Amino acid sequence: MAIVSLTALMIAGVFTVFTAFLMFVTWPQRKQNRYKHLKFFATSFSAVLITLGAFLMFSSPSNMIIADHSYDVPDSLNTVEEKAEWHITAGLGQVTVENNDVVQNIDYSNNHLAAHLTTEDNVTTDLIRSSTLNRSALVLQRLSQIQDVEEIQLIWDIYFEPETGPGEFDTIFNMRFDQEVLSRVEWSTFNVENLEEISDDYWEEPRLTEEDD
Repeated sequence: MAIVSLTALMIAGVFTVFTAFLMFVTWPQRKQNRYKHLKFFATSFSAVLITLGAFLMFSSPSNMIIADHSYDVPDSLNTVEEKAEWHITAGLGQVTVENNDVVQNIDYSNNHLAAHLTTEDNVTTDLIRSSTLNRSALVLQRLSQIQDVEEIQLIWDIYFEPETGPGEFDTIFNMRFDQEVLSRVEWSTFNVENLEEISDDYWEEPRLTEEDD
């Protein structure tokens, strides 16, 4: 949604510049024109403010609220895989903005639950990283409530579409956690930057933090 909002903001910005130029050029004739161009400018400027607010809201790393909560899983779900998919799609939706499935695959064996997921693209690398960490915390908080699960692994892909050729998925996170550790986390105050500290195994694509080096 941040990319959609940014596109709308750019369009509104261009239209505002155009209407501002038109308003100044026709200012001497403003009464004859019944202030038509002034009204156009006011409307376009309002659109800029609205789309700017939407962009800031959707691009904010903290726009996903994580809270301690118990969820009522539908009685029709019997297997761990079904319950895991329900938790994930209930929290993140079924598809991304690019219309890719959020859940690519879920595997459960020997009390180990592995979820292969698709994260959302975002405006910057930093926002991709922070939003995916927020999503990870939300998913972990929900999945850790499933009985018989002792270990949770999250693998995050992002859909990359080059200028030429077909798009492809790139893995940007692979993390594994012990359920007992997750059960002691206070999610309402947890800092998602500390996910690596509570994990048993953690990897992220180095390019995600290159800008901070």
